[in-house]
Amino acid sequence: MGKLNPVAVTGHALGRAAQSSGVQWLEDGKHSLDWNGPTSRIFTRFRDEDLDRPIIDQFEHVAHRHRNRLAVTDSETSLSYAELWDGLSGLAETIAAETKPGDLIGIVLPTCSMFPLAMLACLAAGRPFVALDPHYPDNWLRQVLEDARPALIVGREDFLGGIETIAPTTRVIHLTRLPQAARKSWRPTELGLDQAACVVFTSGSTGRPKGIVNSQRNLLQRVAQSVNAAHINAEDRFLTLASLCTIVGVRDTITALLAGASVHLLDLQRAGARDILNTIRREAITILFAFPALLRSVIPYGGERAGDALRLVRIGGDTTLWTDTDLLRGWLAPDTAIQLIYAATEAPMMQWFVDVSCRIDDPRIPIGYPLPGNRLALIDEHGRNTPPGEVGELIVESPYVALGLWVDGRCAAGSIESSGESSGAPSCRLFRTGDLARQRPDGLLERIGRKDRQVKIRGARVDLDGVEAFLRRHPLVCDVGALARPAIKASGADGGETLVAYVSARDGAHAGLFDDLKEMMRRAPTPMRPGRLYLVHKIPRLPSSKLDLRVLMALDEVNVQNERANVAAAAELSHGDGDSIARTVAQVWQEVLQTPVSGPGDDFFDAGGDSLKAITFMIGLERALGLELSLTLIMEAPKFAGLCEALREHRTTRYVPLVTLKPGDGLPPVFIVPGLGGNVAGLFPMTRLMTWPGAVIGIQARGLDGHEPPHATVEAMAAEYLREVKARQPAGPYHLCGYSFGGTVAFEMARRLSESGDEVALVGLFDATMSPLRWPLRSWLSIVHRRMVKFIAGVIAAPIDRWPSAVWRMGCHGCGSLRGFLKSARTSVLKVAASGMIASARYRPGFYPGELTLFTPVEREPGLPSLQAIWRKHACTLSIVEIAGAHSTMFSATNAESTAASLTRSLLACAERTLPPGAASRHYL
Repeated sequence: MGKLNPVAVTGHALGRAAQSSGVQWLEDGKHSLDWNGPTSRIFTRFRDEDLDRPIIDQFEHVAHRHRNRLAVTDSETSLSYAELWDGLSGLAETIAAETKPGDLIGIVLPTCSMFPLAMLACLAAGRPFVALDPHYPDNWLRQVLEDARPALIVGREDFLGGIETIAPTTRVIHLTRLPQAARKSWRPTELGLDQAACVVFTSGSTGRPKGIVNSQRNLLQRVAQSVNAAHINAEDRFLTLASLCTIVGVRDTITALLAGASVHLLDLQRAGARDILNTIRREAITILFAFPALLRSVIPYGGERAGDALRLVRIGGDTTLWTDTDLLRGWLAPDTAIQLIYAATEAPMMQWFVDVSCRIDDPRIPIGYPLPGNRLALIDEHGRNTPPGEVGELIVESPYVALGLWVDGRCAAGSIESSGESSGAPSCRLFRTGDLARQRPDGLLERIGRKDRQVKIRGARVDLDGVEAFLRRHPLVCDVGALARPAIKASGADGGETLVAYVSARDGAHAGLFDDLKEMMRRAPTPMRPGRLYLVHKIPRLPSSKLDLRVLMALDEVNVQNERANVAAAAELSHGDGDSIARTVAQVWQEVLQTPVSGPGDDFFDAGGDSLKAITFMIGLERALGLELSLTLIMEAPKFAGLCEALREHRTTRYVPLVTLKPGDGLPPVFIVPGLGGNVAGLFPMTRLMTWPGAVIGIQARGLDGHEPPHATVEAMAAEYLREVKARQPAGPYHLCGYSFGGTVAFEMARRLSESGDEVALVGLFDATMSPLRWPLRSWLSIVHRRMVKFIAGVIAAPIDRWPSAVWRMGCHGCGSLRGFLKSARTSVLKVAASGMIASARYRPGFYPGELTLFTPVEREPGLPSLQAIWRKHACTLSIVEIAGAHSTMFSATNAESTAASLTRSLLACAERTLPPGAASRHYL
């Protein structure tokens, strides 16, 4: 993989680069839009000249042609094309009378038939519209309304309460019923094809909503690609599982209506998996759009196939995996097509009908081929093309790129740059996607990740823009500058990278701002929390408004010297302190975390600790204090003062199977069995972030204290763990989870509970596989082959005369983690791990007559047996939940918040089924 320097190229510089430095655009037209798709289906092609006709003119023609055909339907209302045209004409007449050209119209409606009517009415009135989802938080809507400043809002009274509070002076049209048709003399007001037509607000990279402005020409290009690729005609029935307030919702609605098809609307705020599946079959849906994550959660509930009517499934909006298509293929009819769409709200770019023959080892499906209508290129930080096969930032130039951003009630260029006459039309614009991609030899593009400003902090990638944006949320913060710097030590060379943030305050900021910011950052993921935070008068910036890193780093160097002197003075002072335990804890704390203790309230995990550092820390304390300590002590007392107090009491290492990782009350607890080694420390970064109202309890293995022998079988583990679980929770419903080998133990526990008649609500297995000795030979061959190819590629990349040293270096790197674990782990931990491996090899799982929830990491190593293949013959049903990270990182600080959220959602879903109505939501709220 090629490397890309994260230094950004400014929009103007990039625009000039595209014009003057000879950027080579990727070859398009290699495949037609409908390649590998429904090429034999009869349809009316969307012609090039149709891109020059206003949307409402084309819809008027369709509406008169298909007057009595179904246009839009929801659970309560259905509109024919004639009714839709009459209703939109009356609403358009009212809008035009109450506003002036250029005014933005807000649409605040739930997912219902009136929503498409209101969108088209705005276009017929010659006014741009912005669609606002009434389910969004008030704070988000407030920020949107500040930028949008709509002159008029079209809404329904029962959904306008929050909006009218936020924008009390904005005029409102209450759409309580189908509007009457306009006067016979009424005609649509002209809206230029290249004027603002639709504003879609996205979350933006900074967390503040960002309004993307698209013209009719932009929208029509998306319609043309959709119609001509999928051969859409009037017999199609659309179901789009996305908000109508997104570009996907707008695109699919307009596409269907301009093709004479019908739009079937489903309110995803109220519909469950069963409702979605029933709608697909009952309404004979032919074209379905869904985000990958939604499909993964819906399809396993099916029980039945999708039905013969569904001819096309369109996927987009997120990384799509080959396993997603495997899941779809088991649900769809054999001839149903799967289309992957890669686009941004700012620009349509690629789509292709997925061809399984293009599948390689990478679990992600390529995003497609360059298509006519947009010019794509991969560039480096200097705006030059990257060599073939190497990674670069994907840019797009086209007359169909968004017009800009909607800010303070008007359209501004924002990050969209004019690219001049480079493609023969002065209206062409250029958009930097921020996505890193590379092109395969077969022409397909693979998306690798995001560019942005990324640094590595304690093994986790951190976006500096995200850190700055988080700090800017405080109302008294004026400006922020963040950078990565070496961690400070009292003596010797400084340690690994740590985050440093400089904040300038607004006038009138109170003296407690510093403490407010530190408290606020506790809500951020651990790697995003600055190790050093300073308040300064002003953040140094260049004339371009970018951070002046040279000045900021010079300022930081002065602070580093001061901090180093303070650390040395504190260390010297501690030698005279009579509290030897506190002094020792502070010393080991500094060695492990590379940051000094600043006060009694310092939290080990907030200061950068993770499961591996916790083990290293406790072993260091044992050696320094000459005590035998429990590895769970740091979780029971993570704060400096509490830990010192616990050590003064010299807590014993007596074996206690159940360790409370997060207290709770009101709902049943969730019990989690860790992986090989049996230590619950690795679970703590994730469990401490869970919002499940009940307690979260880890089950640690017997033998970690070095005094008792480890269990020899899975059955023995399950029996003892269940005795402890029953003592803690005498009756169900029970929630059991297990990571890796611990998943096997959790499965056996659930099976025994079921046999004894106890209710089990959740059995969650986190990437739990059987013993490697039971994997099929093809899995071993695949893994060995992949690793050998990677090893050989790394060796031959070096000059020939350095091959021996390259072999040695890569070999050492591959063994480094294992060697580090063996060196730092206690003998008791190694014995427990060895016993677990033997127990896993001996275990023969039975059958569990319920549902297993399989949590699978997106970066799971290719070649491993799939979790579905492993567990499907041992349970009645399976549910797949995809989570971030790899097998070894899903609970790490980087992915802890995401994994915690996924587990909490599963627990709440189970609680709604097994507890009295409303019990889970009452506690959760």
